[in-house]
Amino acid sequence: MILITRPGAEAKKLKNILEDLGHTAHIDSLSQISFPTKKKNFITVGIFLISSQQAVKTFIKNYSGTKDLPLLVVGNVSFQKLTDVGYSNILLKAKDSNQILKYLKKDFSKLKKKYGNNIIYLTGSVTNKKLIEDLKEIGYSCEKKVIYKTVFKKSFNRTTISLFKTNKIRICLLYSLQNAQHFCRLVRNKKLSKKCKKLKILTISKNIAELMRKNGYLNVKSARYPSQKSLLNLLGRI
Repeated sequence: MILITRPGAEAKKLKNILEDLGHTAHIDSLSQISFPTKKKNFITVGIFLISSQQAVKTFIKNYSGTKDLPLLVVGNVSFQKLTDVGYSNILLKAKDSNQILKYLKKDFSKLKKKYGNNIIYLTGSVTNKKLIEDLKEIGYSCEKKVIYKTVFKKSFNRTTISLFKTNKIRICLLYSLQNAQHFCRLVRNKKLSKKCKKLKILTISKNIAELMRKNGYLNVKSARYPSQKSLLNLLGRI
């Protein structure tokens, strides 16, 4: 059985995909996403950085204004969503945040001359602090704008705990660093470490895989690319 930890709607879609592929899946969403209700415009100047699909979804739905904002985006899905609604000035479609940092460092002088050295980081309430630090180290100022909120649950549900204890769950899919950190926290709180350390952990990025290994999980693999398609390809090879 595969454990899905993604938020509501995404979890249900993933469960349907997995079942179509012949897998048994169980959902225990570790977090919920809260979106703003009013549309807003940006009055700030600089390069806009969007590193998550949730941020892209919120940006498209809740922000109006010009479609020629200079954008940096992570992932094919996010890139496609933005281009589909008319955003035309995407400076880079990156595979991960490390590729964005390399681009910003390499072209610092050119980008600063054209757009200034301000990066507007569109993110959720749980932020990649290291990314902000790395941007500042390169020489950019980083203006963080929280455009959605992530609320984490306090415990696994009873069914999940029972499935862990009876060794029914064999694989766990992790899509975000924050969910991975919270997963480790809940496992420790419920004294499930002995059971869960045996799980096969499949992650969408190397950073998440590294975090899980640091927390004592030995059977960890990451997708070749940070996309659901790549993660499902990895699952198919197991």
